[in-house]
Amino acid sequence: MQQIRGGRSAGFTLVELLVVISIIGVLIGMLLPAVQQVREAARRTQCANNLRQQCLAMLNYEASQQKFPPGYTVPANTMWSAFILPHIEQGNLFEKIDLDGPWGAHALASQENIDALSVFIPIFRCPSSGIPRVQFDPFIQADRTPSCYLACASGNNNRESGDRPWVGMNRDGDLEASDGIFYLNSSIPIDDILDGTSTTVLIGESLPDQDVTGIDYSGNSQKIDHWYIGSRELHFYENIPSDSAESSECLGSTACPVNSWRDDLAPINDRELSFGSAHPTGINLGFADGHVDFIENRIDSVTYSAIGTRFGREVVNDF
Repeated sequence: MQQIRGGRSAGFTLVELLVVISIIGVLIGMLLPAVQQVREAARRTQCANNLRQQCLAMLNYEASQQKFPPGYTVPANTMWSAFILPHIEQGNLFEKIDLDGPWGAHALASQENIDALSVFIPIFRCPSSGIPRVQFDPFIQADRTPSCYLACASGNNNRESGDRPWVGMNRDGDLEASDGIFYLNSSIPIDDILDGTSTTVLIGESLPDQDVTGIDYSGNSQKIDHWYIGSRELHFYENIPSDSAESSECLGSTACPVNSWRDDLAPINDRELSFGSAHPTGINLGFADGHVDFIENRIDSVTYSAIGTRFGREVVNDF
């Protein structure tokens, strides 16, 4: 009878298994940042596409009305975004609302106007933002859908409280002298953009974060909140005890540094009115010729201010 000799069975030792697991862990660790970068690049592209569609909607509105929509209207407090709804495939919603307002928390507000404030419109949401789908607003007394985009009102003014001029007006109250395209009851035709449509900002992204609060130049508590379609509190400066406005709900300014919302030391007005994003290195801006550029955080402040004005006659360097 032949004897079967014992032998060592094939397989991994514990040490070898641990080495393999470690190598796999290192490879996954190297791969995850690359995957995250690809995903963020896709989100940034989608955000730019949102802006491009909004800019084209603005241009379509201007072509039909011979003027851009108002930044917001008074006394209705209807925002620029409401006027372009038919041009972003939201015609059914547009037909239901009353552009003459009022909006929420008002005895005369229609249910259609109140309901419109909570409708989720993807074109107004940056996919990188990570903000809630809806948030409760005590001034409206209902859920509202935050917006990630502001129309550009100025390249020089950086406040909506305290000493004037404020964004959307000038020191003398001559609204026609506002240096941006959008402001209270504005009606700017494309021919009034003397600085060139390719270097004048129409719309930019801005990240709402209601957890960011502060005291404004008039001593009032404020938070970073951006919305679309309509509001109740945009126009406050006729109320002397308040001495502040809420134009930052739908308007922004390139006089405020890029991504000021991230700066804990910045005044709350800068943080509210600044264009900003959750993208790591900058923001998307849409221009009056319809194109979109990604603007780095390190953009020169003089150039950044210049692209927010429509008639400053500045020479804008490549950005």
